[in-house]
Amino acid sequence: MQIRRYSLRSILTLILIWLSLISFGNDAPMSASLAVAAPEVQPPNTFQATPCMFKGLELGIVTISPEEMGFECGYISVPEQHANPDGPTIRLPVAIRRATSTNPKPDPLFLAQGGPGGSAFEIFPITVPNTSIAAERDIVIFNQRGTVYAQPELVCTELRDAMPNLLALPPDEGEQKWQELLGECYQRLRAAGINLSAYNSLENAADVEVIRQTLGYDEFNFYGVSYGTLLGLHLIREYPQHLRSVILDSVVPTNLNFITQVPTSENRIYDELFQFCAERPSCAASYPDLEARFWAIVDQLNNSPTTLRLTHPDTGEQVTAYLDGDILLETVYQALYLSDSYAVFPKIVANLENNDYTFIQNIWAFIAFDRTFSEGMYYSVICAEDANFDPIIVGLDGLRSQIAARVPDDMQSYQDSCAVWPVDLLPSKVDEPVVSNIPTLLLSGRFDPITPPVFAATAAASLANAYNVVDPLTSHGVAFNHDCINQVVQDFLNNPTTEPDATCLTTQIPITVVPPNAITLPLLARVAELDRPFLTETAIGGLLLAGVLSAFVIWPIILVVNIILGKKLTFTTRQKWLHWSSRLLILVFGLLAVIFVAGLVGFVMYVLFSESSYLSAFTIPGTARPILLIPPLLLLLTISIVGIAGFIWHQKNWPRWDKVYYTFLAICALGYVIMLSIHGLLFV
Repeated sequence: MQIRRYSLRSILTLILIWLSLISFGNDAPMSASLAVAAPEVQPPNTFQATPCMFKGLELGIVTISPEEMGFECGYISVPEQHANPDGPTIRLPVAIRRATSTNPKPDPLFLAQGGPGGSAFEIFPITVPNTSIAAERDIVIFNQRGTVYAQPELVCTELRDAMPNLLALPPDEGEQKWQELLGECYQRLRAAGINLSAYNSLENAADVEVIRQTLGYDEFNFYGVSYGTLLGLHLIREYPQHLRSVILDSVVPTNLNFITQVPTSENRIYDELFQFCAERPSCAASYPDLEARFWAIVDQLNNSPTTLRLTHPDTGEQVTAYLDGDILLETVYQALYLSDSYAVFPKIVANLENNDYTFIQNIWAFIAFDRTFSEGMYYSVICAEDANFDPIIVGLDGLRSQIAARVPDDMQSYQDSCAVWPVDLLPSKVDEPVVSNIPTLLLSGRFDPITPPVFAATAAASLANAYNVVDPLTSHGVAFNHDCINQVVQDFLNNPTTEPDATCLTTQIPITVVPPNAITLPLLARVAELDRPFLTETAIGGLLLAGVLSAFVIWPIILVVNIILGKKLTFTTRQKWLHWSSRLLILVFGLLAVIFVAGLVGFVMYVLFSESSYLSAFTIPGTARPILLIPPLLLLLTISIVGIAGFIWHQKNWPRWDKVYYTFLAICALGYVIMLSIHGLLFV
């Protein structure tokens, strides 16, 4: 959850998964969706098959389409207001992946994302099909009304377009500008004929029932994460008839206002993090006085703010971002949605002490320039259901001073946003506990910063057949993270009237805390993304290195030919020295470059495929330091090689072909060093 409007929201296929799970409660979603699109004319309660609207799985230059992944896609038309079935209609995007078993279960699993305003298509098509759950029953993924791919989309392009400027502003100025742009977005959407009061949890729940009817399912199972759990609770209350079972992951109870609980939840997560490290001798020894060190950094930045350069992950644009202690807290808070945050957090603190903001810059950029979120949907839901509170009631007792100091402004920010985004309030019944005997599995993570386990316990108190499971090593978004929890979910779906066996959670071994000597490597963010620009740059670097290595083949061949033909060098002693030293420099360059590439690839592969938290911290083991000393040596060699290349052109009796070829080698060496610099590898 995020309070400040201009700052952050919700990394690496890993980053992608994390971002799509952390969106609940974030008021600073930075969407890049297009302007409002008018819904196509389609009869209500009908399914219109279309090509899948989401991208599928991108693996570098290879893209696996949703259809190749087994999805059937289309749109279902629903009334904008279900109480007025003959009124305007809107369209919801739906993707179905049929069960692959020869004897599939008849009841599908519906998947709902959080936010409100998040896109289910950014994560579930990647994570769920790989589970045995998807083999046994149909998977139905849908995006809620007003989100991306829905028609219309309630996206605020005003905020997206202004983001580079907003990031550079101090907090007060940024907040004021955010509210102005939010108001402009509201007026534009209203002028387009959209009834923004129709985009709320009750209409959302009615949509789920229409999707079920339209697809022809009798019973179904519902899974919701973050805000999706609040939607699931409303669904239980309003449309229980066809619900076979419900899974609520990272729970938001109806009878507890998550907004007013944010400060307490934030304070709690730091308690958990500091306690986790203190209880482990290796962590406590590696990171002594961790709590005092962290809050000292926050205080220092509040006293002396700084600026960072953020790189837009899609365009490569460099933008300036204002950073003080409060904004640092917000950014770190978002990073704590990461599943292994407990193992990464100490290293973040140590890096910040050394003015290394690599982690913050990478995470902040992915959050600020997220293109998968619908701001309008967020505010329509929040302002109708949770923002009608008195900021004065938010208690400050027991909070750390750095957290307590932000509470008045943060709470007021909600009030200001809803003042420029007026929608009808939902009836008071939505704040009552949901009473039901529908089998319900509630999942929580110990290190969840926004929906702590106590939230699940609150919701479970009025659910007669509730099973409350806490993963001791997970953060926000528990399901589909590892085999143990997947088995718990599958056992529950197979027999929802029996409490699933979750003892495997108690035998998990925590990931080792990233050690202080781990080396920050910004390149890892791009390695995990495997975006095309990165692959193109890497391919160019590979070709340049191949050019240098060609000397290992060309020169021996020439030497053998000259020996066979009896040709001898007619150089002076000085020229002979120049001849052999020029070749030695190239050969040493090539040998060192090969050692560097092999070593770096080995360490990166270890990070990508080992059960460690190095990747999450954008780090590699400290044992890689000797390998990382090679690029500066390559730079020195390149300077010498380029100098010699220029010098030999002044040698009158030097063979022209040798001058041309050596110049080619010098250009390849220089280009390779430049590519190392582009990848941030020249000086690590």
